[in-house]
Formats: sequence, structure tokens, C-alpha cells
Amino acid sequence: MTASEAALAAALELMARLSGVVLGDEPDIAWLASGRPMASLNHVHRIRLAGDDAAVDARIDAVQAAVSHDGELPVTWWIGPGTTPVDLGERLAARGLEPEEPEFGMVISVDGVDGVPPAAGDVTLVGPDDLDEWLSVMGRSYGWSDPAAIAAWTELYRGAIHDAEPPWWHVLVRAGGHAVACASLFPAGEQGFVTNVGTVPEARGGGHGTTATLAAIAIARREGFPLASLTASLMGRAMYARIGFREEARLDRFVSAGRR
Repeated sequence: MTASEAALAAALELMARLSGVVLGDEPDIAWLASGRPMASLNHVHRIRLAGDDAAVDARIDAVQAAVSHDGELPVTWWIGPGTTPVDLGERLAARGLEPEEPEFGMVISVDGVDGVPPAAGDVTLVGPDDLDEWLSVMGRSYGWSDPAAIAAWTELYRGAIHDAEPPWWHVLVRAGGHAVACASLFPAGEQGFVTNVGTVPEARGGGHGTTATLAAIAIARREGFPLASLTASLMGRAMYARIGFREEARLDRFVSAGRR
């Protein structure tokens, strides 16, 4: 398993802080079932299925049924370099799952990254008083409109804000007196996983996403993680490459629609 795949798996496990989440961690597969109607909160990953075709197909069907609540909920399946069988994507497509835009696992040594430029905006490490503002920036950056999605992410992050040892760190970037960008760092074994990088629409193109990413990497360095990794979209991978992230894995995704 690549470093970015391992970090993604660790980050997904943190979602178990949501009420009602069930985690499956078996030798041949891992999954997260939230019971919520969002593919971003129901996942199948670390897939190492073996056996003849009938056994593999039966395993796929059993896991999909369990995570999707017998087809009621959408589910994301992650396919990485170590996934088996190698034709898993074809098998999922035959079951009606649709391919999504791939993500790209990228990793960086935190010691080789310069700090946040002084003129890039004010960076705040988010505490209880800043969380609602951070959530607002997240929502605007990612175009949250589904009330169920807003409720789930709000529950997840508000539920940990008063923890003595937080399970993650959030940063907020302000420019011109306005909150414009955000990012998070999740602990993932011996590395930090950079996620939730976003910029509000009216502030895009000003380098604020880069600032937020550098701030998250700075936290990884402070916390003693030698590496930071992330999963990048097609649009975002060039920005991360400019910072110094190197691409190590293509992560394909197949998503089932669900019925609600």
C-alpha cells in the first residue's frame, strides 16, 4: 500500500466519530458505512480480494449490500495500485457503479517545504471560536447544498472541537479581513494527511489554497510527522506539484447511486 493510500485509510477511519458509523476491517477489505445518503461518507477501500470469479463476485456483492443498506445509500469504492482483482473496476461497472474523476495520491517530505509566505494572508489555527467560520468557508468552497451533508460534516467537526487532544487540526486563511480558505491535517500513522483544502469562489486564483496547504504542512512538521500526503483532484494536482508533492498513486473511484 502506498503512503497516500495508507493515509487515506487512516483519515476515513476518523469518520467513525460520527454517530452511527460502522467500520469494517477485514483481511481482504475495509469499509465505512455511515448510514447517511452521501457517497462521501460511505466507502470501500484497501481491497485485496482473492479466489475464483464466483467467490470474488460474491464478496463484492456482500460488501456493497452491507455498506449501501441493500442499495438504499450511495457508496464510493476506491481502487489503488495494490487493489485486487485488477479488473475490479470492470466488475463494479457491470453492477451499475459509475466511474468518478480519479484522485491522485501525492506525498512530500515536510522538511523540504518552505514556510507560509508572510504576505499570503493571515493563518489561524482553528479553535472553538473559529469553527463556525471555518465550516462556512468549507461549505462555500465545496458547494455544500444538501442539508444532510451540512449536518454530517458539522456534527463530525463540532463533536471534537473541545477534545483535550484533538483528532485533527484545522487552519483558516483570512485576506482583507475576510475568511477565504481552509485546510485540515489528520494524523495518519507516521504521516500527516492534508485534506479539506478549499477556497471560496470569489477568492480563487489568489494563492490562498496554497497558503492553507503550507499551513497544514507546517503543523505536520511541528507534530513530528516526516511526511505529509494528500489525494489531489485533476484540477488541484498541479498546485500541489508546485509546492513539492510528488505523485505516487492514481486512485480510481466508482460510485453507486443509491435510492435516497
